[in-house]
Amino acid sequence: MKKALTVKNAADGVVLHGDLYWDDGCTKGLILLLHGMSEHKERYAYVIGKLNEAGYAVLSTDERGHGESAVVKGCFGRENGWLLNVEDQYALYKAAKEIVDLPLIVFGHSMGTLVSRSFIKRHDDEIKKVVLTGTPSNNKAVNAAIALCNIIGKFKGEEYRSPLLNKLCFGAFNNKIPNPKTDYDWLSVNEENVRRYIADDDCGYIFTVSGFRDMFGGMKDVYGTEGWAPKNRTLPIRFFSGSDDPCMTNLDGLREAVEILKKQGYADVEYKVYPGYRHEILNEDIRDEVIADITAFLDE
Repeated sequence: MKKALTVKNAADGVVLHGDLYWDDGCTKGLILLLHGMSEHKERYAYVIGKLNEAGYAVLSTDERGHGESAVVKGCFGRENGWLLNVEDQYALYKAAKEIVDLPLIVFGHSMGTLVSRSFIKRHDDEIKKVVLTGTPSNNKAVNAAIALCNIIGKFKGEEYRSPLLNKLCFGAFNNKIPNPKTDYDWLSVNEENVRRYIADDDCGYIFTVSGFRDMFGGMKDVYGTEGWAPKNRTLPIRFFSGSDDPCMTNLDGLREAVEILKKQGYADVEYKVYPGYRHEILNEDIRDEVIADITAFLDE
């Protein structure tokens, strides 16, 4: 079964969209699936089907600035967009819970792992488990990046799409790939996946200046020490990443993400790396293996 859900944010009137997938065999949990930057919920159809088969209901959402929820593509909102997006995801979860009342599992990919951790920071007492794939590493220049966003926004406007900001974020991602064929080879070893991404009008667009600023602010929210007060310190959290994913920078970047959560007070945080694969491990030719590892963790 599939049911479309919407919630309207009272602060700015933005309508958020999500789709709830489940059947009578989905009794183990309700997964809140949070996509990455410049993509949308429809890209996760295969993963959702496998999770349903494994006994999990899935709420797949379009976050602010993405897919059906986009007022302006790549823009979370005029003010405080990151946290508005986090609370919108919570509101969509509450709407889904009225239909499928099962334990909550948060599952984020890429930028969605940042949203997931901002969500955990505020609602960990309502979460059973967490899955994070393709996580971005901590950017030590995040304050400088926010300052640059402020300067560009002042002169070009908040909805300006800056090639400079985009290059600073992604320009080096193909550097370790021999003879890349496209600007997006870093996404996946699977060339067909890269082609589908490029052909999708709802993927690959440049964020607005305010969108970049909000995302950098989200990174500070996740990797900073302020505001963390875990209620569910035994919350199981698992990272899954390709070894050649430039988004995590390197294995040290992934380990830092794990250690920061442990320092915040979470005792059960581990990771698994898939050698030779890149950012979108859920779309690589080993995706069934990855999904099987994820469902094995969820079934524990």
